[in-house]
Amino acid sequence: MNGEMIEAKTRHVDWSEVDVDTFVRLCEFAYFRNYTPPSFRLIEGRTPLEATKAIKKKVQRKSRRSNVIRDSPTAEPEPEPAPETPEPLDEAPPPEGTECNDPEIIYKERSVWTGQLRDKFTRTLVIPGTESNPLETTFTAPEITGSWEDFHPVFLEQAKLYVLADKYGIEPLRQLVLCKLYQTLSSFKLFDTGVGSIMEFIRFVYSNTPPNYGGRVDALRNLVTRYVVSVIGRIGENQCFQELLEDGGPFVADFWRIIWSVDESPRSQ
Repeated sequence: MNGEMIEAKTRHVDWSEVDVDTFVRLCEFAYFRNYTPPSFRLIEGRTPLEATKAIKKKVQRKSRRSNVIRDSPTAEPEPEPAPETPEPLDEAPPPEGTECNDPEIIYKERSVWTGQLRDKFTRTLVIPGTESNPLETTFTAPEITGSWEDFHPVFLEQAKLYVLADKYGIEPLRQLVLCKLYQTLSSFKLFDTGVGSIMEFIRFVYSNTPPNYGGRVDALRNLVTRYVVSVIGRIGENQCFQELLEDGGPFVADFWRIIWSVDESPRSQ
C-alpha cells in the first residue's frame, strides 16, 4: 500500500485470484503478526464410527470362515465354538484417536539407504529465520488422529498464503507459513486416505512457486520435496505418488536431486 509497487502507485489492486480465507489470514497477520491455520475436514464414510463398523465386519467375516464345517452324512453337530476373547468390537466404539484408528502406513526399509532418506526432512532441513522465531516454541501443530481426517485444507490453504507472501515480498509471513507447515508435516501420521492430499498439495506448490534459478530452489518446493523423500518407504508403491512421478516436470528433477545427494556409501553396497 505504501511501497514502490505498481498497486501503491495506481491505488488499485486486482486480487481476483485470492480467495476470501487467504485474504482474512493476511489481514490477521497484518494486525497480530500471526494467523490461524485452517482446520482439517472429515472424509465421507470414514468417521470413527464407520471405521469401527468396517473393522467389526472384517473380524466377523474372518470368524465365519474359520467356523465353517464340511457337511458329512455321519458328522454329528458340534457345539458352537465360544467367541474369541477379547471382543472389543462388540462394545461401544472407542473415542477418536484410539483403537478404531486404521493402522498408520508402515515404513518399508528397502535398504540402509532408505533409512537415510527419512533424515532428509527432520534433520537436514533448515527453515530460514525460524531459529529466532518465537513461534517455534508457541505453535502447536494440529495432529491427525485417524484415516477419517483430511488434512488437504491444512496444507493447501497455507500454501496459498505462502504464494501471496512470496509474490509481494512479505518475508516474515513467508517464513511463518514455512515454519507452521514444517512443524505440521514433522508430526503428520500418514494414512492411505491422506496420500492423495499430499500429492495435490505438491502439485499446487510446483504450479504456483517460482522455478529454480541459479541453483536456488524455492523454500516451499524444497520443504515438500524433502518431505516426500523422507516418506518414500511408505508411499513408493502408492498409485497417487506414481501418477505424480508420471507427470514429470521440476518436481521429479528436485526429487531425484535430493535422493542423489544422500551419502554415496550406501549406494556402493
